[in-house]
Amino acid sequence: MINDLKTITILFRATNEIEKIIADDVLQYGLNPSEFGALEVLYHKGALPVQSICEKVLIASSSMSYVIENLIKKEFINKTKNIQDKRYHIVELSDKGRHLMDEIYPKHVQKLRKVINILNQDEELSLQINLKKLGKQEK
Repeated sequence: MINDLKTITILFRATNEIEKIIADDVLQYGLNPSEFGALEVLYHKGALPVQSICEKVLIASSSMSYVIENLIKKEFINKTKNIQDKRYHIVELSDKGRHLMDEIYPKHVQKLRKVINILNQDEELSLQINLKKLGKQEK
């Protein structure tokens, strides 16, 4: 194999740096990355069951419960029982949450585009293809 695990090390270092940029960016809005992730999913997908948010944000259900409760306290989301199945809760952005995301999401995208724009369009597309290939392989 070429350079042992050098590719993995580079991938982890890049991921850590991007995670730090994201954390610093959302912190200025009083959010942590998990809270922002949940708000972002609801912003783009609309009302969802808690489990669907967990799957999209890629965090454990127990951690998501904490995130949901924090966002309710901050009045960014509403949680109600699912009408069809009372065992599940539906979460949606509140008016305050939608207003927040309308304001901060474009700024967040702009910040992250500055990070990605070091790559030209072909390099970015190649990176997407290769990362998908790595992520979807059989185990």
